[in-house]
Amino acid sequence: MTDGRRSSSSTFRTTSDAEGSLYVNGGEQIIPTINRLVAAVQAAGGAIVYTQDWHPKVTPHFRKDGGAWPVHCVADTWGAQLHPDLDVEGPVIRKGTAGADG
Repeated sequence: MTDGRRSSSSTFRTTSDAEGSLYVNGGEQIIPTINRLVAAVQAAGGAIVYTQDWHPKVTPHFRKDGGAWPVHCVADTWGAQLHPDLDVEGPVIRKGTAGADG
């Protein structure tokens, strides 16, 4: 930017899977703060882009298929959905959709 403003980017994994293999105890408690931060960025004219894990059932990304990660965020499951309390107001980019890209 040339107008002196600064920009920043943060990524938070805010999926619905509260009992999933990558769950962080109490992690959902940060969602109101995320919503406030997103609103502040948008009010200042900033852009927000959300990312969402969206893995196929079988992928070399998962430990059961030879990868390093436990099964998580399987496409079209409740656990892969963004948390229902997250105010999603912007584009959502799904990652891991091809299986090989983790």
